[in-house]
Amino acid sequence: MGISVKDSKPPRKKTTPLRPLDMFLLGLIKGGLITPYDWQSRARISLGASLPAVKRLVAAGLLEKVANGDRGRHEFGLTSAGHDKIEALPRYLDEAMDHATANDLESVLRLACLATVVDAKKTAKQLLRDAVGSHRTRARQAKGRKIASPMKSGLAGLYSMALSQCEAAQQGCYRKTTRIASPPLGKTSRRRI
Repeated sequence: MGISVKDSKPPRKKTTPLRPLDMFLLGLIKGGLITPYDWQSRARISLGASLPAVKRLVAAGLLEKVANGDRGRHEFGLTSAGHDKIEALPRYLDEAMDHATANDLESVLRLACLATVVDAKKTAKQLLRDAVGSHRTRARQAKGRKIASPMKSGLAGLYSMALSQCEAAQQGCYRKTTRIASPPLGKTSRRRI
C-alpha cells in the first residue's frame, strides 16, 4: 500500500518574513493612507518601491485591492491576516531587533517609526543607536582604507573609493537622524497607526 496522490497534502508554501517596507505599508494603510499616491505624497515612499511591496503583500494574503479611486488610483485594504500582522507589530519589532540590518537607513527609520507609534520607544531608540554604531564602525574602516587612484586600479578601485566616501557621508546622516528623532521619541504618547 502506497500513499496516493489524493491523500498527500501540497507542500507548504515557505513564508518569507515581511520586510520593513512591507510592514510600514500595512501600518500606513491601517492609518488611512490607502493608495500608492498617498504613500508617495505623504510618506515619501516611491512607486518603484511600493508597487513590488504591494505585489508581495497581495500574494501573501495580507492586502487586497478594494476599489479604484479617483483618476484610476488603486485603493488597498488590509485583509484579516493583514490586521493580524499589524496586531503582532510588537513581536515583529522584537524580531527585527534581532535581525535588523543597520545598512539601510530607510529600513531603520521605518522600523523606528513603527516602534514609536506602538509606544515601543526603547526599541526605536535602540534601532537608531545600533544603526549609528554600525555606521560609525564602517566609517572608521572606510577612513583607514588606502585606496589606489581609481584611474590606476580600474573599476574595483573606483567603486571602493566611492563606497568609502558614501559610508563616511552616511555616518554623518545617521548622527543627524538620531538627534532629530530623539526629541519625538522622548515625548510621544501612544499614537494610532
